[in-house]
Amino acid sequence: MRYLAPVTVAAISGVILWKLLATIVLPLLGLLFGLLAAAVKIALIVAVGFFIYSLIKKRRDEVSAT
Repeated sequence: MRYLAPVTVAAISGVILWKLLATIVLPLLGLLFGLLAAAVKIALIVAVGFFIYSLIKKRRDEVSAT
């Protein structure tokens, strides 16, 4: 029974550290994914705006050339 004490202490401390790590890391991971999603959304809006601008500019160049 004496040889199980260090194993038990290591397992309990491992579980406690795992819970603390999950408490700290999971919100940070969610924040990272949220910021990544916001950056992708902004990039998509800018890309659509640039596409519309290029269509308008192309049409304006065709009208002024004739």
